[in-house]
Amino acid sequence: MAAQSAPKVVLKSTTKMSLNERFTNMLKNKQPMPVNIRATMQQQQLASARNRRLAQQMENRPSVQAALKLKQSNVSSPGFGSCQSASPHSPTSSSP
Repeated sequence: MAAQSAPKVVLKSTTKMSLNERFTNMLKNKQPMPVNIRATMQQQQLASARNRRLAQQMENRPSVQAALKLKQSNVSSPGFGSCQSASPHSPTSSSP
């Protein structure tokens, strides 16, 4: 069985044109795609609905609720870190 190979593309005079010129010509020759505003709006609304559902699901996860509670307790209490008890390395602990 002989595998069919893709047709070879031969580029001629590629060094005489800069990349900027090449891409500018590509953009000029590009056919404008038809824009369907109604379909675009529908896709955006669908994505927004999915994002809202995902946000609600994330909010109801136990790990997220615990993190929010921890953050609220850190904001309401004065101090530097999230550590409430004295660690063995802190200067307030009594070690000999």
